[in-house]
Amino acid sequence: MSARKGPVGNLPARLDEFVGRNLELGDVRHAMESSRLVTLVGPGGVGKTRLALQVAADLQRAFPHGVWFVDVAPLQDPELLASTVASVLELPTGSSRWAPGLLGRQLADRAMLLVLDNCEHLSEACAELVDTLLKAASHLKMLVTSRQPLGVKGEHIRSVQPLRVPAAGDENLDELARCDAVRLFLERATAVEPGFALTADNAAAVAGLCRRLDGLPLALELAAARIRHLSPQQILSRLDGRFQLLRTDSALAAPRQRSLHSLIGWSYDLCTPAERELWSRLTVFSGSFSAPAAEAICAGTIVAREDVLDLLARLVDRSIVVTVRQSSEVRYRMLETIRAFGQERIAASGDEENLRRRHRDYFRDRLVERYPHWFGPGQYDTMAWVRAERDNLRAAIDFCLGEPTDARAAAVIASGLGGETLLTGRLGEGRLWIDRVLAVLDEDCTERAILLWISGQCAGNQGDFESAERLLRRGQQTAQLIGARHEEAMATVFLGALRMSLGASTEAIELFDQALESLVHDDPLALALLLLHKGKAVYQLGDPAAGMRLCGESLAVCERHDEHWHRAEALWELANLCLYEGQTDEAAVRALESLRLNREFRNPVGIARCIETLAWIAEARAEHARAARLLGSTDALWRTTDALFDPQSVRHHERCRDQAVRALGERAFRAQFEAGVRAPVAESIAFALGEVPASSAESADSENVRLTPREWEIADLLAHGASNRDIASKLVISPRTVEGHVVNILGKLGFSSRVQVAVWIAEHGAARHSL
Repeated sequence: MSARKGPVGNLPARLDEFVGRNLELGDVRHAMESSRLVTLVGPGGVGKTRLALQVAADLQRAFPHGVWFVDVAPLQDPELLASTVASVLELPTGSSRWAPGLLGRQLADRAMLLVLDNCEHLSEACAELVDTLLKAASHLKMLVTSRQPLGVKGEHIRSVQPLRVPAAGDENLDELARCDAVRLFLERATAVEPGFALTADNAAAVAGLCRRLDGLPLALELAAARIRHLSPQQILSRLDGRFQLLRTDSALAAPRQRSLHSLIGWSYDLCTPAERELWSRLTVFSGSFSAPAAEAICAGTIVAREDVLDLLARLVDRSIVVTVRQSSEVRYRMLETIRAFGQERIAASGDEENLRRRHRDYFRDRLVERYPHWFGPGQYDTMAWVRAERDNLRAAIDFCLGEPTDARAAAVIASGLGGETLLTGRLGEGRLWIDRVLAVLDEDCTERAILLWISGQCAGNQGDFESAERLLRRGQQTAQLIGARHEEAMATVFLGALRMSLGASTEAIELFDQALESLVHDDPLALALLLLHKGKAVYQLGDPAAGMRLCGESLAVCERHDEHWHRAEALWELANLCLYEGQTDEAAVRALESLRLNREFRNPVGIARCIETLAWIAEARAEHARAARLLGSTDALWRTTDALFDPQSVRHHERCRDQAVRALGERAFRAQFEAGVRAPVAESIAFALGEVPASSAESADSENVRLTPREWEIADLLAHGASNRDIASKLVISPRTVEGHVVNILGKLGFSSRVQVAVWIAEHGAARHSL
């Protein structure tokens, strides 16, 4: 959850111009004003996603908690839908099962737009999720793309039609240039061949192409990609011989869908044999993939490994594969319609199972290589790799759990997914995969021991103590039986931490000492965890000096190995112990450093814990307004996580709150607290770190702010939840004028959202006549 600049959300950056559809844009935006759910329906390739992204980009400023885009296409299991949405929103899931209800509770206070793309293959699951979220979150709006309506109450359906094509016989250059289908073809053609232009010589062919391709955007883009090698006349002549219906006369398939499939088949025929083979082989990937993975998995009979990268580039040039930039890496993916066509070819070749085995082996082997790097300088890169490959890891496990079952390979891959959930708080999905694998892995082995302690820790962090103890004891026993000393130590340490959280500190110390006996000479991960948890237990038993010393030794182990995740945890524990001992300055230094590390890892639980501790520190320093704001932030964060808020922290939280209320008064406390609750997470983190001033009631001094009478009118209406359209109607001015006033109000007050204006009005509205 790193601090963001600019709009909140994850909308993909636009790489090319959005062409045409002005009427559709206005219609969908209008529908979004009157409905909380708008579904764009239409055939594959018609441009539903592009239209949705453009509408979402246009509406970004209207949603304080951001506009978020979730591609459902890579998912095959409906149980992963809620956890995938939670991952995109940087929220951990709350159980090992599909849980839309929990996600709805997490979003209850958020004013945001959620875009769900490509929902047709999981229509029932998407319908249930959408219905649940809209009922639970009154400020949430949703924009969905699908080939069919969801059938949810209140759904506003907008059919996305192909682009307007030229009328037969219309060859006037000016008229053609204003036709959306022609404009799109020209824009994409000039992108690949800058010298290309619409002329009297090619006008008839371009118009004919647009008509023959039914104005479908994807079809037009695929055809435009050929302009580097073929003239419009040549493309049109090839369509005459190749652009035919596939061998089906089924009336169930819409004509345009059959035409699109035919066009993709035509593009396939125009590829070289090597390009065709790579195209079909790349469909083994789910979601995006890397060039090294493609080289390792997809080299085949006529595709040499050293040629894969060049062939990938050629498929990108042909608009068969698209690139995805993630940090310093360029990854690749296929549009679903193109991927489905390639899957048909690989299935017909008889080579699909062998290819999926290679896919499984590649990701299993990479995880085996990366296992030692979960602790140390390669930790963040390993976690980032698992995040990037999550869809492929899911697909590999699914293959392993088929017939015949490859439980050992599935266990290795599930441990990677499970390990990542411990780092990011996505506990539910980790347990889901591990439960599935443990159901078929009935032999005592290292892989089984790893899965048991990972699942046990996930369960404990969720507050499922009974399951946690059962899993951890089974993991401990399995490791002892096979002599896996690292896994035995890990299971024992986490079992001790579990017993300590339940108040059995003496028993916990016995378990920590037992774990120390099973440690191998070079096991810094287990040692760091053992020292940290034992230090906390010793402190609770009345020896502060020894407890702080042990926690400091844990921190030193992490620093020696350039480790960051557990270092953040050790810093946070030390911050609390320093605060309990009255060392507030040292506590603040430790907590701030921990928060920075947790932000880097986007760990919601760690972030919530650190901000909570910083609230206690602020109150200890008599910074009552700051403490109230931070408590509001943690209140919102804890409601988005399923991790346990331990009883000791609850007591400190309540005491801090009571002291702040007495110092500020209920009304002022509530204004600050609500500002923290409603602030976006990135803003809350930045405020806690002191990177930005408070954009809440305390930052807007009523004696210095000067709002005009019209701005006061609009601010009052904003405080009552009115939209720009509502305000324009009430004051008889244009929505554009309202938007200008809102921008001025935000600038004068130093705020970034309309919600903050509402909080400020509640606090200072009575003073308006003196300003």
